[in-house]
Amino acid sequence: MSGESIERLCLAMRYLYVKGLITSLSGNVSIKLSDEKIAITPSRMVKFLLKPEDISIVAMDGTHLAGPRPSIETGMHLAVYRNCAECKSVAHVHGLFAPILAGILDPFLDMELRAFNIKTCYVSELPPGSKELADSVGEAVARGCLGVILKNHGIVGAGRSLGEAIEVVEAIENSFKKSLVIRLLGLFRS
Repeated sequence: MSGESIERLCLAMRYLYVKGLITSLSGNVSIKLSDEKIAITPSRMVKFLLKPEDISIVAMDGTHLAGPRPSIETGMHLAVYRNCAECKSVAHVHGLFAPILAGILDPFLDMELRAFNIKTCYVSELPPGSKELADSVGEAVARGCLGVILKNHGIVGAGRSLGEAIEVVEAIENSFKKSLVIRLLGLFRS
């Protein structure tokens, strides 16, 4: 992929920040540059200010090749790519609704989830950046889940493009907002 793709990765982080799906230092996105390496957002850098030179390059075996220290969730991104041959991008956000409501409410199967045929899975609460979390997400993706809800943590979305990965996480977060609204409206019916 070209430098334009890395520029788009930076723009994606600005978009996710403006949408409230990440905070200044949380969340990460990656793109598959080739069968041998990925570009991923760095650790401990303000996400909405990222420039192409701030992006980390990592080999598929986890070796850090260039740029600042990569995200602590690099292993999770690599696990997705190992389990999804057609996936070219991964987005990991820290939405408010999906991680908290996971297990309490089911996502509302709205037009977005149905139109994009987004299969979702849940992963139990596991330490961020851990091998256990990476393995659990990789196993969920291997089962066909391109949207993975990390209980009390966030959402992982995978896709054939950066836009598709972002659509997955955004659609899942929106589906939980809708479920909550429907539940609240039901409580106030007379």
